Amino acid sequence: MNSKETKNRFYDDLQDANKFTELEEMLLGESNLPGPRANLEIAATFANAFESCVVTSDAWTLILKWVNITATDAPTNNPCEYLPFCALQAMGAYYYYAELSRKQIILEKCQAAMNDARWRMREAAAMALQRIGVREFNVIQSLFNSIGPQANPLEKRAFVAALAHPPLLKESSHVLYALQLSEQILEEITAGQMNHNTEDYRVLSKGLEYAVSLFVERAPEAGFALLAKFAGSEDKRIQKIVKSNLGKARLAKKFSLEVERIGRLLKV
Repeated sequence: MNSKETKNRFYDDLQDANKFTELEEMLLGESNLPGPRANLEIAATFANAFESCVVTSDAWTLILKWVNITATDAPTNNPCEYLPFCALQAMGAYYYYAELSRKQIILEKCQAAMNDARWRMREAAAMALQRIGVREFNVIQSLFNSIGPQANPLEKRAFVAALAHPPLLKESSHVLYALQLSEQILEEITAGQMNHNTEDYRVLSKGLEYAVSLFVERAPEAGFALLAKFAGSEDKRIQKIVKSNLGKARLAKKFSLEVERIGRLLKV
């Protein structure tokens, strides 16, 4: 047992299946749901308890049960939505230690959650992928590349949101991959391959409107070249994405000359 396990408030309860009902009630009680903001801190602490090679079969069965709770049974803002929200993040934490068959299940659950009707579950998918990527970036890169050609807007949004995580952007190769993926998505939008009159597209656009600036900040030469490439687009959807990223303080304050230069290229 390591120090992280001994300090985690959930670790002991997860070793005893007889305590699972009490554990569930406690999570529901501290979920902050219904409400605008679920208890992210408790969810993260719960997930951290699974960063271990000694996750019991009962604990695995528990989070598998919770992650399968549907939007019908636990709609948005219902306290029970918090259980799959926590469970998916726990799966992301556990991925590195899991046996191969469980790893596959975890990735399948992440992809399913990318398409969940509940926005919190879509966020949980990105957060789980971030946990996986911090330890094994190649895993999420391979997943994105395999899904990519057929990915729908919600899946593409999950890719971008997952990559917009500072701990994942410490390696220059990771940043360049994030920029490459963003460029592919922007090109698909420009080519008219997405119906922009849908809620799914709106969700993707919102993700691109903030995430790209994170990537540009970490690799300004390649990043501003990307923004410059699309700044002259006639597509108002693309212009909105570029303009939004240029307006982010992380770029406007540190790279004011580049922001001004590319801003002049915009047609809005």
